[in-house]
Amino acid sequence: MVVLILGLGVLAVVAIALVAVGGGVAKTAAMPDQVVYDVMESIDFCAEALPDNVTATLSYDDLRRTLRLHLEWIQAYHFTPDGDPEGPIVFNSDDALSYVMERAAVTGLPISADHAKQVIDAHLAYFQFTGAVHIEDPELVTRDLTDFGILEIGDETPSIPPANDSSTDPTA
Repeated sequence: MVVLILGLGVLAVVAIALVAVGGGVAKTAAMPDQVVYDVMESIDFCAEALPDNVTATLSYDDLRRTLRLHLEWIQAYHFTPDGDPEGPIVFNSDDALSYVMERAAVTGLPISADHAKQVIDAHLAYFQFTGAVHIEDPELVTRDLTDFGILEIGDETPSIPPANDSSTDPTA
């Protein structure tokens, strides 16, 4: 009788463990492939992608600092840690440039707005290259933004609230 109870107990523990592990495996399998951000690779990629006039004035350290500022902006305003967002994540390049230039002034990073814009574009190209972001065909993007109510038919630019608008921030 004791052996039967112990046997049933072991079976119950094994069944519970299999269900728990199976749920974790299923959740992990449903996640998109993870892309690891390699700082040195991103610096090298962007340095090669930038025009000569930009690389002639920016040091590798300045480039690294500019890329870090762009990452700060992405994390602060567009980071979705748990799965897919409700709709598309829209990156407004003017907001990114404004943030990078504001933070560059605060941190003493000597970079012009034109050079910062080119670094941001190269950084986004790096993200596309690594598979971290996928930029759709512009017509598909316009249709998606219209479907989500972010863009109205006839608009030329999305009507996206500014990144620092506290009315859209649930923590404000």
